Amino acid sequence: MDVALGQRSRAALQFLGSAQGYAGGTLQPAAAAVYEQAVPEPPLDLDSRRASVESVLADCAEWQMDRLVTRWVAEEIYVRALPAVEEIRPRVEKWLEVGESPVSLELNPDREAPAYWEGGFHLTPGGWDGHDLMGTAIHELVFAYVLTPGGVGAVRTGQNLNDQRAKAAREAYRDEYRNIAELGSSTGRFTVRLHQAYPQARITGVELGASALRHGRAYLTEQGVPARLVQAAAEDTGLPDASFDLVAMYTLIHEVPVTASAQIFAEAFRLLEPGGDLLIGEIAPTDQHSAFRAVVLDWETENRGEPYAREAMSMDAVAMLREAGFTEIESYGLDGVHPWVTRARKPQA
Repeated sequence: MDVALGQRSRAALQFLGSAQGYAGGTLQPAAAAVYEQAVPEPPLDLDSRRASVESVLADCAEWQMDRLVTRWVAEEIYVRALPAVEEIRPRVEKWLEVGESPVSLELNPDREAPAYWEGGFHLTPGGWDGHDLMGTAIHELVFAYVLTPGGVGAVRTGQNLNDQRAKAAREAYRDEYRNIAELGSSTGRFTVRLHQAYPQARITGVELGASALRHGRAYLTEQGVPARLVQAAAEDTGLPDASFDLVAMYTLIHEVPVTASAQIFAEAFRLLEPGGDLLIGEIAPTDQHSAFRAVVLDWETENRGEPYAREAMSMDAVAMLREAGFTEIESYGLDGVHPWVTRARKPQA
């Protein structure tokens, strides 16, 4: 979509991206260097790491300013993005009115959302569906102007979110698939990468957010990606048993409680045909990060609206997948530790 914001809105969002980029690209590395020089052998458990970092860096100006800027940007994003998307509402609504399209959309306004859905993820006012154009605000404004240039969470300043998605999409066991279910498809960014990796596959995207789904349909249509989009919870999709040879998800698990993750793994197992594959792209487990980086991510779980990330990063996903019935489980990082890829297989028998 050609956003074409007015100068004031565009400049405000670009300033946030620059501020986040300075925090992640200049302040954080400086604070990390101070800490790592002071504590060459940091503690291993997360609580001790956090106490160590906060004690050592209590008087570190770079650390204090980084925390201030990071929190301020997180709060300010939607203060700027939602009025900006309202400015271009007529163009957005026209763009969302997709005519003939290879992308079908099945909304279910009567679906019962899980309790965690009301959590206000990423400080979004009212949650993912707190604004009828939230999908567009996040995809076209927040990501484009702030998070892509500035970095966010496990994505370092200067890294490309879509490049990471493309690499993760190609990490499934096979080179070809027929039917792919993507759980937590959001506005379709990973859907496009799955289509590029497996162009012959039929893709069904499952997502709870109506705004994200409407934006996703328009975006996938614009990109020429055929798909079926279904409004449902990832742990209860309503799709038929054994109807897919690949189930994929990207940065979904850290957004839900561990109990929901277990249900999602069980649902993925149910959806897969015997011999089918599972592909997960996520934030790496806490023990895969340096002490300083682990504390940065943990701080953001409290201060950037990530209510379930800490428990997700500390859970034993491999054991949970094994409990769900999966075999041939592998977990590893791309380009260091992010994205963290986990792949597994449903046995033939």
